[in-house]
Amino acid sequence: MINCPKCSSEALVETLALGNIPLDVCPGCSGIWFDKGELEALLKQSQGEGAADLELINPKAEGLACPRCKNKMSRGGLVNPLLLVDRCQSCGGIWLDSHELDLVRKLLGLSGGPSEVKVDRPAPVPDAPPLRDVKTTLLKFAAVAGLVLGLIGVSYEMYLYFSPAAAVSHAPSAGLAVASILLCAGGVFGISRED
Repeated sequence: MINCPKCSSEALVETLALGNIPLDVCPGCSGIWFDKGELEALLKQSQGEGAADLELINPKAEGLACPRCKNKMSRGGLVNPLLLVDRCQSCGGIWLDSHELDLVRKLLGLSGGPSEVKVDRPAPVPDAPPLRDVKTTLLKFAAVAGLVLGLIGVSYEMYLYFSPAAAVSHAPSAGLAVASILLCAGGVFGISRED
């Protein structure tokens, strides 16, 4: 995805509105970006065999930034010294403002086809849900494990305490009971804690 050299916040939208050549059009200003050879191919479709000379006349290195390679484009005349367009000397792409394609056609004596290409802005992509931090996930997992182990420990100590002495082989332990209660409390605190 490349951005418009004039409306830097607009992403160019690919369209096949002109022939079968995929062109990148700005939904804001309707300017068209032609990668190297695309404008020539489009004009060849319109006029047949004779290809126009699309070298810039009197180019000056004062144009816009190239949307493809980000180098400074040259500004000069295309077909006529008065039709000023931007061309990237690095990648060979050409930027035409919305009305300039129609002027190129008229200067070359071509007719037909739309004088301007309009495209809609693409629908915004919804933001992805935030990823949970690995550390937070591990802490929540440890809190759940602590709560479960604490409940098991408290249950076992209660079983030992309330069972007849002859029915159990171990006596209840105050230390294990306290550790189990602390595990339960820590697990509850860890689960209820906000991230």
